[in-house]
Amino acid sequence: MNHISIGKIWVLRLGNIFLGIEPKALKEVLEVTQPTPVPLAPPPLLGLLSNQGQIVPVFDLSQVLQIPPAGSGIAALLEVEGQPMAFMVDEVAGLRTDLSAAWVSPSQEPLFSAFVKDGEQSIRVLNPSGLLEHLTTRIAIATRASVAPIQVSPQA
Repeated sequence: MNHISIGKIWVLRLGNIFLGIEPKALKEVLEVTQPTPVPLAPPPLLGLLSNQGQIVPVFDLSQVLQIPPAGSGIAALLEVEGQPMAFMVDEVAGLRTDLSAAWVSPSQEPLFSAFVKDGEQSIRVLNPSGLLEHLTTRIAIATRASVAPIQVSPQA
């Protein structure tokens, strides 16, 4: 097994899953009442919001992870490759700074960089670049599938 090191992570809860985010990727936690819907937007894009003059897409990761949706009205705002993005969460469980006793293993899933087992708590550490790529691909595929080609009938 490859050894990887994680210094500290923010722990967020989405349903019964704990997600870890490295502090450099998590910019802030936002209160989200209702993002502005995007017409014909495929799931998991919930909509858009404005934050400090930037338009931020808001995603529902519960659809990606196949768990019940978040109902708290808070979202984690990340910056990934210079792009802002947010996803709904149920709770910010806190900042874990001492993971020296935790068991950490690399992930084989592209959405996660590692799995951390600290006592009874299992934390999936998100790979922000992998998450952005996954969501972008998923939306592109859904958009292409929902747009039917225009049929032109021959003139008589």
